[in-house]
Amino acid sequence: MHKMSHFGVLSYKGAGHLNPMIVLSRELVARGHRVTFFQTADLEDRVCAHGLEFCSIGSPVAHLLRNNRRVYKWTIMREIIALRDGIDRVVFDMERFLRQTAPAMAGYAIDAIIMDEIALAGPTLAQMLRLPYVVISTSVPHNFGWDGPRSIAPNVSVLERIQRMCHQVSVLRMRGPVRSQLDALRRARGFGTVRKISRDYPELAHITQLPQCLDLPRTTFPHTFHYAGPFVEEAARPAMDFPWDHLDGRTMVYASLGTSGSSDLVIFRLIAEACEQLCVQLVISLGGRREPEDLGGLPGNVIVMKDLPQLEILKKADIVICHGGLNTVLETLREGKPMVVIPRTLDQPAVAARLERCGVAIALPAKKLSAGKIRLALLTLLNQPGWRDAAMAIKAAVRASDGVAHAADVIENSLKRHMQSPPSSDTQILSK
Repeated sequence: MHKMSHFGVLSYKGAGHLNPMIVLSRELVARGHRVTFFQTADLEDRVCAHGLEFCSIGSPVAHLLRNNRRVYKWTIMREIIALRDGIDRVVFDMERFLRQTAPAMAGYAIDAIIMDEIALAGPTLAQMLRLPYVVISTSVPHNFGWDGPRSIAPNVSVLERIQRMCHQVSVLRMRGPVRSQLDALRRARGFGTVRKISRDYPELAHITQLPQCLDLPRTTFPHTFHYAGPFVEEAARPAMDFPWDHLDGRTMVYASLGTSGSSDLVIFRLIAEACEQLCVQLVISLGGRREPEDLGGLPGNVIVMKDLPQLEILKKADIVICHGGLNTVLETLREGKPMVVIPRTLDQPAVAARLERCGVAIALPAKKLSAGKIRLALLTLLNQPGWRDAAMAIKAAVRASDGVAHAADVIENSLKRHMQSPPSSDTQILSK
């Protein structure tokens, strides 16, 4: 029996981060531990609805941009200003996080911190409070790289590549001006640079939702690294209505592009055009951010929902079209369904590349996308059973991983070892 512990959780607000962290936290609570989330007040109801504790560290605060800035007519100057503002916003958030979270967490008798990989100042907070910590990657770990082959990754300019380098950082991959500013915050507290934190104050464990069967071949890992598998719990999902009687028995194609952006509406229309000439029924989820009326006039008998019970829909779907967000991908693979993936940004090209390598998905670049290309991909998946067979094989491996239970085991065991023999300050962890 493990000693019952009180875990503090630092999670990013996005659904792809928050949902897995909630599921993992519920597993720890079911084992008798306490779990408290530390986030801004706007997430309190959502977290507490799952029986978890919550400590508000303030309301969302808009970052104040520089005043009296010239408005440039040249696109490149506007992009440079946007890049600088983005970095300023990240630094502002890190400083505010350290200033507000440290005293709040100090008053909660926390035993260990479980932090999202993109809680950039999380290890510094743990070092300030002398608390052990575990890092969770809800997608492909940043230090594995998020690049995809040019055949599917969007073409970007030099400035866009610089923006990615500056913004795609995590506690495992810190670089550029964000690292420089975090180092300044650390020096003000008497710590060394963040580059040395793996030596000076390492994590107990680094756990990724990414199943090993879905990753690229690797031969070396830090001793703290662990593959887990999807953190999915159907009971944790809120009940949602769906017009089940509108399903007419045809082959079902389910399309979800995450939390919808403006470009998604164009892609959804192309998907509807592609499905119209096939004997399939299309179901679209708008990710909770748009209304079905925004997609009025789609060709074919399409079911469009602002949000829907995705886990239940995936059980009935035959093919899934998605953007390559790892949570939707893992939920789809848990049901053994092949995919058409249209990656655009962040980790999506890296996820799409892994899916293609495993033979469970066809990846289409968002640039120059057409209804004809989508239709051809759907026909390929429908007419060649090898795609479904590969997806079913991955399904067996993903379900056998029991990701959330395995992750909770790793957390408990690593904390137990730490308590029995705390590491010395010169303990080193190999970098990937």
